[in-house]
Amino acid sequence: MKNPLVSSLIAYGFLTLASQAALIATENFDYVDGSVAGQTGGTGWNYERNDEAGAPAQSPSTWNSAFGSHQIVSSTLVTNGGGVLREFGGSTEGIGATNEQEGAFRASGVMFFSTSITVAEMLPEGQNQWAGVSSFDFGEERIFFGMPGQTGTTRFFGIAAPGFGADTIGSIPVVAGTTYTIVGMLDFDNDQLGLWVNPDGDDTAATFDVSKAYNGGNWSTSLRWASGTSVAWDNVRVGTTFGDVVPEPSTPLLALGAAGVFFLIRRRH
Repeated sequence: MKNPLVSSLIAYGFLTLASQAALIATENFDYVDGSVAGQTGGTGWNYERNDEAGAPAQSPSTWNSAFGSHQIVSSTLVTNGGGVLREFGGSTEGIGATNEQEGAFRASGVMFFSTSITVAEMLPEGQNQWAGVSSFDFGEERIFFGMPGQTGTTRFFGIAAPGFGADTIGSIPVVAGTTYTIVGMLDFDNDQLGLWVNPDGDDTAATFDVSKAYNGGNWSTSLRWASGTSVAWDNVRVGTTFGDVVPEPSTPLLALGAAGVFFLIRRRH
């Protein structure tokens, strides 16, 4: 006989959250020291939208050199006056390639990513400094999450979206040598950009540290990691929900986990 509690949880969607989410990709840069261009490690990076019926399975996309200097150092990506890019959609990649279209967020849905970021040193006041993760629409950079270009004594985390007003700079400073976890959100459905810095178990998809209105009709096909000075990156996750990229549960029910649900079921008997 079906347990009424399980039926209720399913009816309210609590046990289907995992199936509705999609972890698109992960990357820990576990490569030998040297160039990351052409590497295919991590997991995923072969995302396909559900509306592409019959689309063939793809092998992972490769890391591509975007510009300038970048390398793997002790299983960490280091960019320094350069950047690297990776498509969501698989190995048959390139600007306008079919698979990149299949793996794109086509001005709808929500894309989340998380990554660690460590800025080696801060430039003196008056010198422009920047570092961040950008959402690309095929060959065009559209949105920038991280530390937009700033020249002040202290630089702060923020969001930039050319064509949608001035950069939105938050109140959390970037400190040299400190490792942060940043989470970015591109929500086409609600015309919203979001950025979290060191999110914890109390954070949700609505508790931004920085947010910006955005109603762009572009697509999101890939992400680029880049910086003007030496910056280390690691622990990349890309998904369609906040929970995909932030390991801590964001609601008490999710914190129950399978063991907690099993305990509640037993209590009903």
